[in-house]
Amino acid sequence: MSTLGLMALSLIFGLAIGLPIAVALGGLGLIWIVALDPNFLNGVAYAVWNSATNEALIAIPLFVLMGEILQRSDIAGRFYQGVATWLRWLPGNLLHANIAASALFAAVSGSSLATAATIGTAAIPRLRKDGYDPGLTYGSLAAGGTLGILIPPSIPLIIYSALTDTSVGQLFIAAVIPGLLMTGIFAGYILIRATLNPSIAPVSRDDTTPQIGRGKALLMMMPLLFIMVVVLSGIYFGWTTTNEAAALGVVLALLVAGRKGLSLPMLRQCSASTVRFTAMIILIITGASIFSFAVFSWGVTRMVAEYISTLAIDPIWILGLIIVVYFILGMFMDAISIMVLTMAVIFPTVTHLGYDPIWFGVVVVILLEIGLITPPVGMNLFTIQSLDPRRISLADVAWGSAPFVVLMLIALMFLIAFPQIALWLPSRM
Repeated sequence: MSTLGLMALSLIFGLAIGLPIAVALGGLGLIWIVALDPNFLNGVAYAVWNSATNEALIAIPLFVLMGEILQRSDIAGRFYQGVATWLRWLPGNLLHANIAASALFAAVSGSSLATAATIGTAAIPRLRKDGYDPGLTYGSLAAGGTLGILIPPSIPLIIYSALTDTSVGQLFIAAVIPGLLMTGIFAGYILIRATLNPSIAPVSRDDTTPQIGRGKALLMMMPLLFIMVVVLSGIYFGWTTTNEAAALGVVLALLVAGRKGLSLPMLRQCSASTVRFTAMIILIITGASIFSFAVFSWGVTRMVAEYISTLAIDPIWILGLIIVVYFILGMFMDAISIMVLTMAVIFPTVTHLGYDPIWFGVVVVILLEIGLITPPVGMNLFTIQSLDPRRISLADVAWGSAPFVVLMLIALMFLIAFPQIALWLPSRM
């Protein structure tokens, strides 16, 4: 256990002096391996090769590119307007549109930040004009954006699959019902708040926005819904692999965006953003593979498993401790960094306790979601605040998101109490 502590301290020191996370993981991993036995460097090459050639990672640039194309076209704005029209009858109608549009856009973007930014850009001017409560407006958008890394396709789930050698297809399908559950809990909270206090979501009497019929609204929603159904049904029914579904999603996004003003400069921007994001992810995963090999070579995973087996503690308490650790880390680090830093030790521990790896993947992603809306480093908070920094304060976004943190913890407790919420659909694949 002392070795694990020293490794953790060395990593904290590396990050504290400003090393990029990929360099800290890879460089310190190499130092620890050389300190143990330089001959183990041969194993590093195999570890890096295995992680870099993992087929699951092919889906990352494809899903990112699909989300970039949809985000930069006007499809997302039209989609939000269509959702708002269909939910106009509910108390707090546009707030429900924030959640519903985020959930549905999440099913094609795979990114929390992209979901929050895209839906927030379309929603904030309209909600501000109609006099909606600012805290609930910003909180619903920040929390709705977290659905982007849970409802498939999900970039963190792909990374979890690569780090733990679990099925990315089963992870995607396992996240569907928990994602819908969380969407329903968010919507229920807004419904209760708007019913008890209608002033937080007033019905505008001088709205100059042209009203459209539900038929036209459905047509505005159809392109994105069609892509979502094709991608997810292909994976669920086994018609396509995850990579094939991602490639098909890109083709469909290009066809849809091509009718809505897709241009060569926009396509160049989408490609550049995809390359930057993918390169960052691959470098982090490569560094994590080296550090994980060092952890394994020093026998840390075996020591942790043996230590836990000697404890006369119910596994649920150990799981609770892991949840607390992730919750605290989420307040200070980004989601992907947390996953690659912890999975080498946490995953073997959890599977040793008998928990299902697919179920745990969904649990981890929900915990990472919570970190996205908890200060001081909640990335979704900064994303929403950056949409209009002169009129939106970070404090407003953080306080507005606080109730949704509680709601996400409630959803997590449901998932722990009833694991079949995540495991039922994969069992039917």
